[in-house]
Amino acid sequence: MDTPQHRIRRASRLLRVVSLAAALLLPLLVAYLWAHVEHWADWGVTWSDAFRIAGVAAADLSMSQRLLGYLTDLPALAAGSYVFFTLAGICRRYGNGELFSTAVARAYRRFALGMLAWAGLKVLSQTLLVLALTLDHPPGQRLLSIGIGSDSLAMVLVGLAVHLLGQVMEEGRRLQEDNALIL
Repeated sequence: MDTPQHRIRRASRLLRVVSLAAALLLPLLVAYLWAHVEHWADWGVTWSDAFRIAGVAAADLSMSQRLLGYLTDLPALAAGSYVFFTLAGICRRYGNGELFSTAVARAYRRFALGMLAWAGLKVLSQTLLVLALTLDHPPGQRLLSIGIGSDSLAMVLVGLAVHLLGQVMEEGRRLQEDNALIL
């Protein structure tokens, strides 16, 4: 029988697999992209404004610049992987039938904090990338640029909304426990 609980468990299993794959593949995919910057245009990859700001073409990067570029992405990639691992944990709990537990509410708050960290670290990564791309420039021509894009702002809003959801879930669970004690 296709009950709501059965549909939740089935969807949770699928999302858990996708989340785990994303958590593991995200850093590897970005490393692959940095190793093959000369093909970005062929693949339709558009990278950050950092290249335009620094006056550097992606295809002209040396291997050391590519490595440095990847290293500037690592903090944000770590936060992104954390978010996906946390989502996989939430889905695991849902798959086990644990819908409104304290652990799920806490996981939602961890997910939210991960989203906020990811958004902030994306801004930091882009700032560091501009600096890294202009390190070879003569003194006085190196650049430091800080920019906040709409994707980072959206991540902050989603993070705040999910954090609120976690708090609401925790309060709902607490109220349910209180009501169970009343006869």
